[in-house]
Amino acid sequence: MAILLENATLVTLDPQRPVLEGQHLLVDRGVIAGVGKQIKPGGFAAEKRLDCSGKIVMPGLVNAHSHLVEILQRSFRDNVRMEVWREYRMLTEEKAHLTTEEINAAAKLACGEMLKNGVTAVVDHFSPRSAVQSAQMEAILEAFETTGIRGALAPALRDQDFVRLIGSPLKGKNLRQRRSHQPWQEGVRRLLEHEKRPGKTWTLMLGPSNPLNCSDSMLKEVVRMAEEQDLGIHTHLLETRLQGWGASRIYRKGVVRRMDRLGLLSPRLSAAHCIWLDEKETDLLAARGASVVHSPASNLKLGSGIAAVARMKKKGVNVALGTDGGDTSDTYCIFEQMKLAALLSRITEKDPRDWVTARDALEMGTINGARAVPAWRGKTGAIKVGYRADLLILKPRLSLEPLNDVIHQLVFCQAGRCVETVLVDGEIVVAEGRLTRMDEETLIQRVGETSKKMFRLYRSIKKRSGKGTSAIEALYDRVRWKTLRARHTCESDG
Repeated sequence: MAILLENATLVTLDPQRPVLEGQHLLVDRGVIAGVGKQIKPGGFAAEKRLDCSGKIVMPGLVNAHSHLVEILQRSFRDNVRMEVWREYRMLTEEKAHLTTEEINAAAKLACGEMLKNGVTAVVDHFSPRSAVQSAQMEAILEAFETTGIRGALAPALRDQDFVRLIGSPLKGKNLRQRRSHQPWQEGVRRLLEHEKRPGKTWTLMLGPSNPLNCSDSMLKEVVRMAEEQDLGIHTHLLETRLQGWGASRIYRKGVVRRMDRLGLLSPRLSAAHCIWLDEKETDLLAARGASVVHSPASNLKLGSGIAAVARMKKKGVNVALGTDGGDTSDTYCIFEQMKLAALLSRITEKDPRDWVTARDALEMGTINGARAVPAWRGKTGAIKVGYRADLLILKPRLSLEPLNDVIHQLVFCQAGRCVETVLVDGEIVVAEGRLTRMDEETLIQRVGETSKKMFRLYRSIKKRSGKGTSAIEALYDRVRWKTLRARHTCESDG
């Protein structure tokens, strides 16, 4: 169906003309077919016209790192470190024995929330509770198809445990040989058969959960399969201080150089968090064309740290944005991440010229997110003829008035409240603030029942736990002691 958007203020993200007034935009067969003050349809017949007078049309937002099913544990926990949070989350999911229907409903609700907040594309780093199980993966893919969101499914892969490795006496080659075999390749190949279906708006990526949780052999196989099947790769990287310290303890040259040696660093790779990168590691990511996905709300809630986004940007790293999960940032809103990304740079950078601008943050939430996923690169994330029509129509309300600087206010003034209409691949999936493809209230009730069950399980687990939390705190104490000792030595030498 051809749709004509008339008399809009367009936020194009074009370097020369980022904002255009009084524009028409023609969508045909899912593609942006024309942009201008006057459009000559030619062979196109606009079957639907949308009057966008006084409204803003912008590219859809990209959530380049999320965990959809974590919406079931939304706001279960606070005041815990990532390693402790992760253990609680995994134990709760294991005890819950989630059915494929429960996984599907949770993913749909998270996708619905994102669509209503202007997110048109999402990377789901999904953690199956054993091997890569096709039924669970297909439940996520069905959620993408039902809601209409553009999705990338990255099944999480792992065959070792970083926290246990830190305490291991083995190092180097012997350590890397300690691994378990999981036939994850078979599960991925079955999913690839689904990807051949015409008309789909989703894609697959390979998702090693964290290079520290994967053996050399697994990472080599990930690289091999990604090249063979032309897939992107998505992972967590150096999220916490403990990971930064432990990585250098396990791998003499650090985990980033290990990734480079194994062929993992390339334009196929997007890495979430990247808080504890040193300058040389940042240079290496930039040189190899890898992307970083900044998740500021999650990083702050878990006390993991603040990523050096301004430094990454200066060195040429493509930096996108992600929300992480429903229990780490408590939201799937990229508008919020854009604001945090801009504001946090004011803390880390002394020179205002190095701060993340509103324009930088908006690009991180749109075009940079699309660049982080090979299947979306050059196809979405901006308003440009030939790009897929993933678009937002915003009706300025009180939070955007008076409207003086469109880009600045999209980032800093809670623009998510103004999302009125959302198109993905040229289809209207949100109209007048309502989802068009599913019954939101029924879905909320179904997911709420599952979440309450899981919260009861979590409280029971928390009462019985304690040793794991103490062990993590003991490791953090070791990190603090070594940091303080190194600082004292440095000061003494000075």
